[in-house]
Amino acid sequence: MPPFLCPQGTTRHRGRWTFRTRGQPLGARLHRSALTLGWVRAAFASLGFLAAALAAPTLFAFTFFGTALPNGNTEMNLQLGPSPSPLLDGATEWATVAESAFQEWNRQLGRSQFTTNRDLTPAIATNNRVNNVSFRPDIYGTSQFGTSTLAVTLTRNSDRDVLFNSNKTWNSYRGIPRSGIVDFRRVALHEFGHVLGLDHPDTATPFQNVNTIMNSTAGSVESLQPDDLNGIQFLYDQSPAVTVPVTGRFSLAAPTTGPGPFTYTWYFRSTGSNRPEAFQLGTGASYTIGSVQTADEGTYAVIARSPNGNLFTQVTSLITTAVVTSAETTLANISTRGVVGTGSNVLIAGLVISGNTPKNMLLRAAGPALGAFGVTGTLTDPTLTLFNAQNQPVAQNDNWENAGNSAAIAATATRLGAFSFQLGSRDAAVLTSLPAGSYTAIISGVGNTTGIALVEAYDADLDPATARTRKLVNIATRGQVGTGEEVLIAGLVVTGPGPRTFLIRAIGPTLSRSPFNLSGALFDPFLQIFQGTTLLHENDDWDTPASAMPALRTAASRAGAFPLLETRLTNPASGLDAALLLTLHPGSYTAKVSGFEGATGVALVEIYELP
Repeated sequence: MPPFLCPQGTTRHRGRWTFRTRGQPLGARLHRSALTLGWVRAAFASLGFLAAALAAPTLFAFTFFGTALPNGNTEMNLQLGPSPSPLLDGATEWATVAESAFQEWNRQLGRSQFTTNRDLTPAIATNNRVNNVSFRPDIYGTSQFGTSTLAVTLTRNSDRDVLFNSNKTWNSYRGIPRSGIVDFRRVALHEFGHVLGLDHPDTATPFQNVNTIMNSTAGSVESLQPDDLNGIQFLYDQSPAVTVPVTGRFSLAAPTTGPGPFTYTWYFRSTGSNRPEAFQLGTGASYTIGSVQTADEGTYAVIARSPNGNLFTQVTSLITTAVVTSAETTLANISTRGVVGTGSNVLIAGLVISGNTPKNMLLRAAGPALGAFGVTGTLTDPTLTLFNAQNQPVAQNDNWENAGNSAAIAATATRLGAFSFQLGSRDAAVLTSLPAGSYTAIISGVGNTTGIALVEAYDADLDPATARTRKLVNIATRGQVGTGEEVLIAGLVVTGPGPRTFLIRAIGPTLSRSPFNLSGALFDPFLQIFQGTTLLHENDDWDTPASAMPALRTAASRAGAFPLLETRLTNPASGLDAALLLTLHPGSYTAKVSGFEGATGVALVEIYELP
């Protein structure tokens, strides 16, 4: 195969989202949204998505904190007491008005529904496993309502309480707000939006100019608006859906109009989850997944914001369908291009052969030959040494023509479609038969020279049927990740009758910890998979999305791969390795490993054929 397939200039600079709270331990977090005469002054805001956190820092709009409601019914206990009879809209009870507000939300919900209970006996208290809806003169005796505060929504653990300020004059009516009389229904509709997980778009930073019941200032809006519906669609599986087979293509774009420049924010919620996540890979007006995988299933949202705060939102759910994979499909060729340094910074490739009989393998270390492909800074004289699992050298070559079977090496390379080594070049190659097991190939420079080199491992068996009984199932290459052409690039050729699933990982932080304790490990590797110049998939951190982590853990265990660090909440941070489970059709692919924002260091790129 060609020595590299990765297009130039594809390094992505990605933003990070940090979620913090103050003064509340995890698992006992109190969320509070206070509705004022201006409706609400929130601690942090979003595009109508999610209630505010008490004393939490301001975050960017459409930022998520906490969770939406779980699947099924959520019972709200209405303890509102008697009302002036009749109310201005003809209702005779506060509970009837509250129920009509809940029903307006219910008509937009899919996987969850509000139910109500008018039982007045439970205590009206926080953290009592009852979702209280009531009038109170204060906030559970712990603090007073502000002079302009109309209502608050509190969530702690499983409780979601709504308290209306009984010091105000309330009624229920339609139309523009009336002086001195607070409309209970529109306030209730707003507060129940907080219970669902929505927040205030007009207190976002930067400001969002959108018409919605969830705005923090009162007005003539008395029913749910398109922006409110967009939020509910995203959180509760009600958005328009597209169905794409695994390995198919999916795109989403923001429907912008008018003058820019626009800023874009992306979110993702996996199917079955009530916890949205920032979709870090989306940074512009559109995003395309070139090869959809099972872990991509879920709901995506993109929000475009114009300079004057106008918003354009697109919410779409992606449903995936499985494809039939083939156990007869195998890795025919795997290779890695990287920088060869000195000492511990040489290029180190590991490979695993399965089966019960020896396998014919062609191993090559290309340096000078890369110049024909426009690669600069190549290693002028690579040497290749192959070790077995007992760390014993089993094969070695400096210049390929000096091998005793150089004619067979050239003929085998031609048969396998490998690019030719020129006569007289100092590229290295080994053609040998290897028993099943693990091997390590070390590529270094003669005389401690340095530069870019390519290590290749080819399945050289003549008969495909025989080759499938003793397979090349894994390659892992450790090398220095630089910038520009000095990133780490792994190539793989998949051959067989149909698609097969592979585990591909780019590891840095885990290498810095026990038992590896590698100094200079790449802090934050970024993994991209290409077919030719087409980007198929990418991953920055293996813990994002969190919903993909169980499948990645299981795949690593099945493949015999060591586990990755589980969390980034350490000092120094961890959990920033990258990993993908990819189902690939037969063909040639490239895995590119770069560093976040141009960072450099030692990384390990791995490709596993899953059993």
